[in-house]
Amino acid sequence: MLPYPPVVAEKDLKKRLLETLVASQDRERELERLCDDVRPADSDQWTAKDHIAHLAHWRRYAAQALSAVHSGAAPPSADDVDGVNAGVFAANRERPADDVREDARASYAELARAIEDCSDEELLKPREGRDGFAWEVVPPNGHLHLGEHLGFWYEAQGDPRAAEEAQIWTRDVHEAAFTDPRSRAFGAYNLACYYARNGRAAEALPHLKRSFELHPDLKDWARKDKDLDRIRAEPDVTAILA
Repeated sequence: MLPYPPVVAEKDLKKRLLETLVASQDRERELERLCDDVRPADSDQWTAKDHIAHLAHWRRYAAQALSAVHSGAAPPSADDVDGVNAGVFAANRERPADDVREDARASYAELARAIEDCSDEELLKPREGRDGFAWEVVPPNGHLHLGEHLGFWYEAQGDPRAAEEAQIWTRDVHEAAFTDPRSRAFGAYNLACYYARNGRAAEALPHLKRSFELHPDLKDWARKDKDLDRIRAEPDVTAILA
């Protein structure tokens, strides 16, 4: 678990979070245009519809988490992530594409409302049962999550260049939105993880270094992060994690 030091409150935090949602919804139209009811030959292969349904579920989770902070209710559980993901996949496989697209758009509106409803003080409350602050549920279930799934989609389509571009877009959205170094570090770290998962140690290394410079405690997480396993034995990576 990451130790979270006191954070300087982002100026206009609510506005910044909403701007990331606008950027994310605009970018997600790439998947929306490909969302149809054609079944893949491989029943385990994810379609654009599957990705959109998955992303919508976790945006709703973020909205519910913020609503719980605002109302004082218990936060939603996310203990069995793999089980939840399998359930979402199964529940949406046979749904019409039009319904899935509409549900995804509604999830953006729900998350935006949840952000609007929270005061700045509520957004900066500690997350119950988790490290970090309440607002920090938004990026990993918003633009960071979308970038990850765009990468999965384009890699499956045999287009690694588009997959990489999506990760760079994610980093750029994140760094444009947040000014606090600890917050900005996650954009660089996620980009490093993308390169690491693809065995590209030389390209991952500068982004790892930048993330550690911005947020030194990320190094503790990186030492056990499975995303780095493919490059962990590289001498330069071993050295920076020492």
